[in-house]
Amino acid sequence: MKNMNRMLEVDAIRGIAALGIVLFHYASSYKWADSHFYNNFTYLEQCVQIFFIISGFVILISIKRINRSLDFIVGRFSRLYPVYLISVITTVLITNILRMAEPRTEKIYDILCNFFLLQDFIGGKSVNIVYWTLTLEICFYIIMLIIYKLKAVKYIDFICGCWIVIILIDVAKGNLAGNANHILNYSLEHYQINSFNFIYPSLISTFNFPPLSLSAINIIGFFKDFIKINFILMQGRAVFFIAGIMLYQIKIMGFSGYRFLIIGLCIVAKAFDYAGDAHLYVFILFTIFMIIIYLAIADKLKILAIKPFIFLGSISYSLYLIHIQVGWLLKSSFDVLPSEIAVILKAAIAVVIASILTFTVEMPAMKLIKIYYKKTLEDKPAN
Repeated sequence: MKNMNRMLEVDAIRGIAALGIVLFHYASSYKWADSHFYNNFTYLEQCVQIFFIISGFVILISIKRINRSLDFIVGRFSRLYPVYLISVITTVLITNILRMAEPRTEKIYDILCNFFLLQDFIGGKSVNIVYWTLTLEICFYIIMLIIYKLKAVKYIDFICGCWIVIILIDVAKGNLAGNANHILNYSLEHYQINSFNFIYPSLISTFNFPPLSLSAINIIGFFKDFIKINFILMQGRAVFFIAGIMLYQIKIMGFSGYRFLIIGLCIVAKAFDYAGDAHLYVFILFTIFMIIIYLAIADKLKILAIKPFIFLGSISYSLYLIHIQVGWLLKSSFDVLPSEIAVILKAAIAVVIASILTFTVEMPAMKLIKIYYKKTLEDKPAN
């Protein structure tokens, strides 16, 4: 087995991807001529694939370092939640209180769900457009935690093989049936509204909870679709996580035809994606991203391990969660500038603010949570 050291090139790629998402969102807020170079920023939306591939790649590193399930849960919580909470607070403040941007929802129920990162699990709506990726990450963590609890991590190659076969069967069914009869709705709202609508007491109707259907068939149908979409297909993105896991296995265990085949099948599954919003360039970019990350883990992209890119990687999570709010705050002030300049300046300011957030909230909070957790374990009396 090969040593697995921290890969600065992978951190750099994650940072570049986060900046790509920022540029995509900022550029998409303007109208460009068809021939304008900034129209190409549309493709930067697919940089989110890199997040998922890298998440798949690093997850086994985290799993193999833990001694108990709670270690993993606390580790993921300390990494995700503190900055996420700041993101939710600033989003609600800017949109629902200060009215500096159009809120995505006015419902108190939705807002409360967002504070606990439960919106996509219990019928709520995200207050910020970027939160959907966190739902997928949590679903992936749950899957990996179950594999860990079953002591099946050593069978991860076999599990991923079965997983991609199930996905390919669904892809085949979707293409054979046609979109009209076999549409995979990646939006949970479709199921929350039509298949699993909760009835809530009229006493708390002021919270604008969604209405409820008592049909047992609807409830069973919801859970079936919920598990399929979020824990098997993962809203059409499971292939990215699986491919990332295979890259880790190649890095640690060595190259094999089987692992290469699984990666190839992931790309095939994305190429024949039957979702209504699927585009040919999505699987092409997926292939390119896989090649880039493979070269990085094979030590062929040392050029990326430079301080600016590594720094971007260190602030990538905060940058991803705060850049929408930065765009809202700067919109009116930057309307007087040429759009091309405004996009770049907004991105630069977002990087500065994300840096501050990373070093004043994200890292200190993560450290404090882990210290408290460790102390709790040490203080726990032996059985």
